[in-house]
Amino acid sequence: MPITYGKDQLFLSWQGPDEHLYVASSADGSTFTNKHQLVEKSLRSTRPAITFGKNLIFLAWIDHDEHINIMSSPDGLYWSNKRTISETSHRKASPAVALFNDRLYLAWTGIDHKNHINITSFTVADDGELAEFGKVKLDEESTEEAGPALTATNDRLYLVWQGRDDHLNVVETANGKDWQNKQTLKEKSPQTATPGIIVGDNFFYLSWIGHDDKLNLASSTDGLTWSNKVTLNEKSTSTGVAGVAYGNSTIFLDWSGTDHKHHINLLTFKLETPDGTIPEGQKTTLEDEERK
Repeated sequence: MPITYGKDQLFLSWQGPDEHLYVASSADGSTFTNKHQLVEKSLRSTRPAITFGKNLIFLAWIDHDEHINIMSSPDGLYWSNKRTISETSHRKASPAVALFNDRLYLAWTGIDHKNHINITSFTVADDGELAEFGKVKLDEESTEEAGPALTATNDRLYLVWQGRDDHLNVVETANGKDWQNKQTLKEKSPQTATPGIIVGDNFFYLSWIGHDDKLNLASSTDGLTWSNKVTLNEKSTSTGVAGVAYGNSTIFLDWSGTDHKHHINLLTFKLETPDGTIPEGQKTTLEDEERK
């Protein structure tokens, strides 16, 4: 997902009209500072993924050769330890990253004819240098233009993806290799849209784009069974990512607008007492445009 929370800051990543990657941070989800243009460029129309862990920010993106790249930063401004993996991803499907058990997990949509979900894990040095640890190809099919999403608790890693029947699916693992307890949700999403998932204060939050292009949120206590669904009166591009993050008792939801410049939008949901219900959110539209 292109949004994450760490060091009491919300970090947002996107690809600008010039194809360069950008990262900005915010203390409240409404005012963004420290906007930084990276040297790296991303494949057109594919959102990057960003996550926080081990006191570092990790950014993943697909380059023009369809390879996935990862690098890290202590603050969102200075980036290093770039690593390009040998695998190729489907060019329209955003990757996903998450930290679990001190390892960085990268998930992406394969280019095989069934678009299987692939997951590679890396050991992470204190300075962010990565060393590939292992790879798993799930016996699960995705759509070629929708990427997966990852999140983790202390003892489980969770994966969300969209099946070829348009239904969203969730599966979990305790060791990063053996995935189990697959749940196919009744919820559906366009085959070009990427969902999001995050956990915070003992609740999971799932975000997705509906066939009417409206954004949706639901919550869960176990990451597998979902309730408290809310359909928002906000629309995303049908090829977009419903990115979700959590921090300071607040849910953050970001998406690419349907206006002709595809401005990045953000909703913040402040939770007075986290109980799984989703309150009314406050919207911010950034001046920044996303390349489409």
